[in-house]
Amino acid sequence: MAPGPFEPRDGPSVGAPDLRARAAAAAAHARALREATARDLAIPEALRMDERTRLALRGMLEQLVDSLERSLFAAVALQGFPGVGPTLPLLQAAGLVADPVLVDELLARVRLDQLAEGLPHHAPDDPTRPSLLNRLADHPAPDLAQAARTLLLAESQARRPDAGRWQLPPRLHAQLLWWVAAAMREQAGILAGTTLDEALCAAVRAEIALADRRSGEQVAAAALALVAALDPQPHELPRLLLEALRDRRVPLLLALIAWGAGIAYAEARGLLLDAGAERLLLVLHALAVPREGIAELCFTLCNADPRRDLAALADAIDVLPALDPAIGRELIAQLQLDPEFRMARAAIRRGQAG
Repeated sequence: MAPGPFEPRDGPSVGAPDLRARAAAAAAHARALREATARDLAIPEALRMDERTRLALRGMLEQLVDSLERSLFAAVALQGFPGVGPTLPLLQAAGLVADPVLVDELLARVRLDQLAEGLPHHAPDDPTRPSLLNRLADHPAPDLAQAARTLLLAESQARRPDAGRWQLPPRLHAQLLWWVAAAMREQAGILAGTTLDEALCAAVRAEIALADRRSGEQVAAAALALVAALDPQPHELPRLLLEALRDRRVPLLLALIAWGAGIAYAEARGLLLDAGAERLLLVLHALAVPREGIAELCFTLCNADPRRDLAALADAIDVLPALDPAIGRELIAQLQLDPEFRMARAAIRRGQAG
């Protein structure tokens, strides 16, 4: 016969401290849920992330953190600490994954992947002619051919599930490593001591050093090295841009834009991902890319990205001939400044406006 609701039960009893702790945890969870719901409701529809992008962003973050966890697990003997497990929940609870630099980088990577997937497959005018990158890989100049083959290899390796962390900017890679290591240490609890602290720090430093040695294998670094070896002249740039776009070689396209404008690869990526495309139009116009070439490039990007306004783009292209290229050169000059300086100025202006 089952005991009544007020009769004693067998097994360990639940004391008052346990009940208070559970009640406090339930209240904290309810409060966090309420705050998250309020933040979600406050987001205007125009700024709300679509579900496809949100899932891709979440998946990329999980994959990155998992890769870093496995790296540290392999370097540090954590088997004696059963409490050490997935660290992402701790990073989320601490608000670390809301770091603007991390969010900007992951969102840009997701958007770039989506853009590359949406680019159409162009049938070449001459089916027997290899693509631009394959032609460069067979170039008689050894340095140029090697740079092209390095990019081909980097693009292939970047598709591996565990390769994401090697493609991060060094500072962000190091930052994520320290976060994951710190979360692991907190999970180990009082059973661990200074020995584990030292082992985790040593593992992080070793991973950072390995990333530094492998920096040349990053897709962005390999693409920039290839363009530097190619050393295109200004009159060659429009043709190369269009060839890279038709071949769906987005990293090469970005490296060519960065080379032509003298800006960082990340800045070129920002231009390409700008849904309005006004900045990209101005930069290409300043680089003396013909109007027809600008139109092909931007309309192709528009067709690959549903966020873009085709009619507004057509209107912007129509006014290009009347624009002074100096406007684009001024924009390029701003993009050549240190990003930390520009971010600080923007923050100060926001403070003054507020």
